[in-house]
Amino acid sequence: MASAFEPSGDLLDEFRRTIAERGITHRSGDSYIAPAKVPQSLRQFLGKALPRPPLAIAVDVYGTILASPEGEVGLGADSIDAELAVDSAGKAFPHDMAERLREIVAADHESGRTVGFPWPEVDAPSVFARALDMSLEDGARTCVAWECTMNRCQAMPGASGFILSCTARGLPLGIVSNAQFYTLLFIEEAFGDVLGFDPELVMWSYEGGRAKPDRWMFDELARRLSARGVPADRVLYVGNDARNDCVPASEAGMMTALFCGDARSFKPRLDDPRVAACPPSTVVQSWAELGRLLCI
Repeated sequence: MASAFEPSGDLLDEFRRTIAERGITHRSGDSYIAPAKVPQSLRQFLGKALPRPPLAIAVDVYGTILASPEGEVGLGADSIDAELAVDSAGKAFPHDMAERLREIVAADHESGRTVGFPWPEVDAPSVFARALDMSLEDGARTCVAWECTMNRCQAMPGASGFILSCTARGLPLGIVSNAQFYTLLFIEEAFGDVLGFDPELVMWSYEGGRAKPDRWMFDELARRLSARGVPADRVLYVGNDARNDCVPASEAGMMTALFCGDARSFKPRLDDPRVAACPPSTVVQSWAELGRLLCI
């Protein structure tokens, strides 16, 4: 379900304040986050040189440039738990909130599959509005409060420096992410200054109603870069999930870096046959390591 919600300027400012107060943890310097232990079957790819220098780079968000407990946008997390969640007024969500969300998300996914989307994305404001019988605007307020409580984020150590180095070298920068309307607000709060992502190369799942591991966003990114003279095999995509990130990016013809810099959100998906068929081009344990690999 593509999002029909477009917040006004005043509402966006309200969301920014909420996220600044409750959604982002700011650390001094590059705080330490424990990397994942690389599984034996992936060690052959650890620090492996890419087959060719990239001419463009795209990244995932959650678990890649934003460190978060879930490693994905909160409503898409495998475990939806309302026990600790409170709304923006400090009031606890209903005791059955998690079950309400699961039922609505499952119904929306089924509806999306009937129109041919193998991995549909939900629209968070609509989901929360229906779960709590409120307006779309209040649903948006509530889903931001939920995200701040359940999926508090911080900038992944080293991500800012890597991205700024790419910008300084003129490398086009994009994003392909399972996301909601507020994801960009979290990025802006975490990193401060604009990092140089090209708006035309930023693909959000909520806008098209299609989520990874559907390869549609990767194919669309490849098409847009091809129009600029950058072939898919000169694009590097970086993500923390072998199935949702590396597989569809590889199928779209891109090089891939599996990021395992945060043990909480690293998802090697070793039992998935698609992962075995499309291993990553390289595996890195930090943004600094990827920077050294690319000599940037």
